[in-house]
Amino acid sequence: MFLDLQNITVRYPQTSSPAVNAVSLQLAAGEIGVLIGPSGSGKTTLLRSIAGLEQPQVGNILLDQTLLDGPNVRIAAEQRRIGMVFQDFALFPHLTIEDNIGFGLRDLARPQKKLRVAEMLELVGLIGSHDKYPHQLSGGQQQRVALARALAPQPRLLLLDEPFSSLDIELRERLAYDVRQILKQANITALMVTHDQLEAFAIGDVVGVMHAGQLEQWAAPYALYHRPTSRFVADFIGHGVFVPGRLVKTANGLMVSTALGELHDVNDTLPDYSTQYFDVLLRSDDIVHDDESRFKATVVRKTFRGADFLYTLRLEDGPEVLALVPSHHDHAIGEAIGIRLDVSHVVTFPATS
Repeated sequence: MFLDLQNITVRYPQTSSPAVNAVSLQLAAGEIGVLIGPSGSGKTTLLRSIAGLEQPQVGNILLDQTLLDGPNVRIAAEQRRIGMVFQDFALFPHLTIEDNIGFGLRDLARPQKKLRVAEMLELVGLIGSHDKYPHQLSGGQQQRVALARALAPQPRLLLLDEPFSSLDIELRERLAYDVRQILKQANITALMVTHDQLEAFAIGDVVGVMHAGQLEQWAAPYALYHRPTSRFVADFIGHGVFVPGRLVKTANGLMVSTALGELHDVNDTLPDYSTQYFDVLLRSDDIVHDDESRFKATVVRKTFRGADFLYTLRLEDGPEVLALVPSHHDHAIGEAIGIRLDVSHVVTFPATS
């Protein structure tokens, strides 16, 4: 693996718990990884450790089979050939775009430097902006310049620390797709930190969920959503709730009975066959609006999202579930509607009570 973190632990002085606790992950050459999680979960600390700005007390950091941090080994940050893109862009306001991008190319002769800057401007879609200043560009364009400056010295690895957090939502989503395309075109291995799940899924080949300094799961976005390995990941990713389920043995195998019906083909998803009761994760796309269904639920909250409503529905026996319903089905608060299950991935955890 190109980037290999082995049991990394980072502890700050005078803190009771480590900021990063025994984290291991791998990233192949050319892959884009993303770390998400709540504030204080250790995402940025882990990124800074890879960059050489923080020193792990335990563990090894290897890049392209070279040990950067480990027992009696510590390579200085400036010698790691790792690029960084920050959330505040960190552009020099008194320098032109050309000079900003070329800032880290001091060892190149002027003709080679101009050629490399021109290549970077073409890569990020800013041809013709070389003689402008940062204040003459939009926020999205400035972020592209920051990306070009980080890529210009040809780093072995690119780290991005919440690079879109200062931009408006629409621009962030569009720029996320553009940045992924740019990184793939340049065949750059990258690791990004964000708090936005949509950004993470749009950019990442593999996504890690961090919680209280630990890496809960490191997997493809599809697996995180449909096959969460911990209750925290299941609760943190997407819109979903847990409803009680009871294990039932049938002639055709095991099933889990819920207040909304039966879930079959669960043999491979049950964490513990010896218990009878489970909590079943139902996401908003597992609940289908169906007027013909015998299962009824009362609308207690609704959020208009343009193409659909996100309804919070209370079942007749008390539990609440979430459902995404096309927006032409505009139901009133307090109205009872028919719903049914359409679950392709059954996710269960041992019951908490």
